[in-house]
Formats: sequence, structure tokens, C-alpha cells
Amino acid sequence: MTVPPEMPPERTTERRTFFDPRFVRGEKRRSYRLAFILFWSIIMYFFFSQYVISFGVVRETSMLPTLPEGGTYLVNKYIYYFTRPQRGDIVVLRRGAHTSELVKRVIGLEGETVLIRGGHVYIDGRRLEEPYVPGGTYPDFGPRRIEKDAYFILGDNREESEDSRHFGPVPFRNIEGKIKPGVFFPFY
Repeated sequence: MTVPPEMPPERTTERRTFFDPRFVRGEKRRSYRLAFILFWSIIMYFFFSQYVISFGVVRETSMLPTLPEGGTYLVNKYIYYFTRPQRGDIVVLRRGAHTSELVKRVIGLEGETVLIRGGHVYIDGRRLEEPYVPGGTYPDFGPRRIEKDAYFILGDNREESEDSRHFGPVPFRNIEGKIKPGVFFPFY
């Protein structure tokens, strides 16, 4: 009877992957991996906070009672890449390049005529129902036609709000995002 010759033992060579934890402890590549992860984490943070979602703080009393001063909210920044602001949306905007953020409500859309008389807001001659406003809207304003790609915005606390009655309609390019109070993940 013949005995088959012994086979040499198989050599197992393990392939390393970039994120394999078995090879991290004693290697010099560990610092490179950590730098790689840190670099891309910072890049993704700035991308998401600029274009997708960010935190906002209401620093004024112009949106009382809807948004209390000092309240923190998630600002949905990507929604207006796909749709336009609608009447009643609470938006975050900047009046100029170097001004602070304002939080206001969209009242008038492009092409509409806004008139404020006797404490009420009229859009194209129809009275706008505003259950979120605690008092009337004063002083009288308008009529004013809103130009293309612009929106007429007002704060809910009309007595304390500096809004389109003071600085005119806001161009669409100045609107940064949308807030939906009471919703933690504003993916709508």
C-alpha cells in the first residue's frame, strides 16, 4: 500500500482592508486612517449644514407665540431646491450677505398684490385668515404687487416684527430654508 506524499501546509495570506480593526493597533497606518476619517467627517458636516439640514436658533420675538425666543429648530435647507415657498411656510432668510438670519412667515407669493387695512391682510382683494396672529396687523400698508421671484414675509407678532412692511419683498435667493415647528426630522 502506498502512502500519498504529504502536501505542504497551505499558506494563508490575509488581505488587509482599509477599515479592518484587526490591523489597527500596532501599525503606522493608524494615524493615516484617523486623519482620513476626520477629514471626511469635517467635509460632510460642512456640506450637510450648508445644503441639507442645520440647526437654527430664534433670536427675536417676532414669531411669538408660534416660535418662542431662544428656541432651537432644525432648518430644512434642501426643500427649496425642489419646490418653491408656499403661503404659511416659516422660512429662515437673510436680508443681505452679511446680515443675521431672520425667521418669518411667507404671506404673499410672486405676482400677488398685498394690502393691509384695518388690521387685516388682503391678498388680491381677499382677506387672509391668520389664526397664528395674536393681534391685528398695523400700520396700513399697500397695495403692493410682489415682483417675480420674491415673497412678502411677516412675523406672527406683528407689533414687534421688522419684515416686508419695512424692507419690501424678499428675493427667493435670500431664503435659506424652512422650519416646521414641532417636527424633529423635517424631511417633508
